[in-house]
Amino acid sequence: MNTHTLLSVVAADSRAAASPAPRPPLVNVDGIAKHYLLPGLGRSFSVKSVDGVSFAIGQGEVLGLVGESGCGKSTIARLLTRQTTPTSGRVTIADQEIANVKGEELKRLHRTVQLVFQDPFGALDPRMQVGTSMEAPLAQHGIGTRHERRQMVMHMLEEVGLDESFSERYPRQCSGGQLQRVVIGRALLLQPSFLICDEPTSALDASMRTQILNLLTDLKRRHGLTMLMISHDLRVVRHICDRIAVMYLGRIVEIADRDTLFEAPRHPYTRALIAASMLDQTGLYAPEIQLHGELPSPLNPPLGCHFHTRCAHAQAKCSQAEPEFEAASDTHQVRCHFWRELQPEEPAENGSAQNRRNRVN
Repeated sequence: MNTHTLLSVVAADSRAAASPAPRPPLVNVDGIAKHYLLPGLGRSFSVKSVDGVSFAIGQGEVLGLVGESGCGKSTIARLLTRQTTPTSGRVTIADQEIANVKGEELKRLHRTVQLVFQDPFGALDPRMQVGTSMEAPLAQHGIGTRHERRQMVMHMLEEVGLDESFSERYPRQCSGGQLQRVVIGRALLLQPSFLICDEPTSALDASMRTQILNLLTDLKRRHGLTMLMISHDLRVVRHICDRIAVMYLGRIVEIADRDTLFEAPRHPYTRALIAASMLDQTGLYAPEIQLHGELPSPLNPPLGCHFHTRCAHAQAKCSQAEPEFEAASDTHQVRCHFWRELQPEEPAENGSAQNRRNRVN
C-alpha cells in the first residue's frame, strides 16, 4: 500500500473535530536543555537528555509528548516539576520562572504543578492506607482540619470512581487501575492548574487504559486543567490531546494540533510512529515509512539531523547540517530539511469502516 492510503487510515475519524483555537499560555518552555556529565570523563562527555526544547501549553489545553524510550520525555517532566534543574533555558509557569523559586514560592509551585506517575504501586507507601496517603499532601500544605481533609479525600475518591471503602485499603489490596485512580485523585486534591501525566496508562491492560483516559478527559473538563500527557503510544495521546509534540533524541522534531499531525505528518519519524501505531489494528504497513535500526546513543548523537541514520529519505545534507524548526503552517512546525518534498497527498474525504479502526481500544 502507498503512504497516502496509510495516512488516510489514520485520518479517517479525526476530521470531524475542528482545530483548537490558540489559548493564552500557562506554561512556556524556552530552549530548555539538560546534559548529564559522565563521572570521570570531563565536560567533553555528557548525555544530552534534552537538547534545546521549546514549546508552550495554553490554559485548559492538553499537549501530548511522544517518542521512543530514552528520547527525553520523562526528563522534561522532571524539569517542569523542579525535580532537576536545567543546564540551560527557561521554564515559566503561570508567569513565574521556576528556576530560582524557593521557600513559600516553591511550596505554591508544588500545588500548582502535580505529577501523575507511570507506576502507581511505586507512587504509594505500601505500609499506609490509601486514605492516609491521599490526605498526606493536604496536611503537608496545611489545608483544612483533619476532619475536613478526611471529607475531601472521600469526595475525591467518589470523583475518580471509587467508593469510600478504598480509603481503608492498602495498595496491595487494589488493582493497578484502582491505584492509578487513587494517584490521580491525590494529585487533584491540591487543586493544581497544571497536571503532568508521565505514561499513566502504560502498565494497564487495554480496557483499563481506556477507562483511565476517559477519566482524565472528564476531570480535565470538570476542573479546567492544563495537562502534559507523556506517552510512547500515539493512540493514547490522540484520545485526549489537543496538540502533539514528537520528540527524537532530546529534540522536538514536529509539533502540531492533533488532527493535523495525524492527517498530514511532515517529519519521516512522525510518519513512522503513526505507521507503527496502526500495525496492530489494521495489519497494514508501508515499507517506505518503516522505522529501521536502533535509537542512537545520546552520548554520541549523529551529526546534522539526528534522525538521518534511520531515515529512508536521508540525503548528504542531512548528515552535514542540523535542520531548523520551520513553520508548515501557523500551528504546525517541523524540523526536517526535506519536509516539503515529503508532504503527503490530501486524504480522501470518506473512509471505510476498516479505515476507522484507529481508536484506543
